[in-house]
Amino acid sequence: MKYEFNITASISELVWYPDEWSDEYKVHPNFQAVMDCLGITVPVRNIYERYFDSPVNSGNVLVFHEVEDSVSCIVLDTYRDPLDQLDMIQLGWRSHSRDYEIRRLSRKFYDECEFAVRYQEGQSVLYEMLREDRYPRKFHYGTTVFGQKMKRFVNLMDS
Repeated sequence: MKYEFNITASISELVWYPDEWSDEYKVHPNFQAVMDCLGITVPVRNIYERYFDSPVNSGNVLVFHEVEDSVSCIVLDTYRDPLDQLDMIQLGWRSHSRDYEIRRLSRKFYDECEFAVRYQEGQSVLYEMLREDRYPRKFHYGTTVFGQKMKRFVNLMDS
């Protein structure tokens, strides 16, 4: 049985600035705990920096697995809505079982977010986001059209 978590929060919730006077940051300990529990590494630094270097009305769905064809995954929808001023993304993860520890860590991650608007957990809360046939997905803003893709990655070691 798989169990899923779906959260809408600011991309800034993935990182932590230990010193408010410095530009140095680390992967947020709560997100690191989720990655450790699932055994999946997400290159948070690369995603975070690329997000802010990318233009609005862009951003793909990134899916990370520990091993090929694994049920467990971490997914980040990095689409930048032109009207969003809080840099909100949709993110979530799927566990191969209904493990109490991943439920506790997921809720802790959400509860300690400064800018979060939605939390869901259940057996198919990531269904729409992970449907392969949805992509490429088109976003229209004025005369601009963006075709969002789903990109899958397996066993990345650099975070």
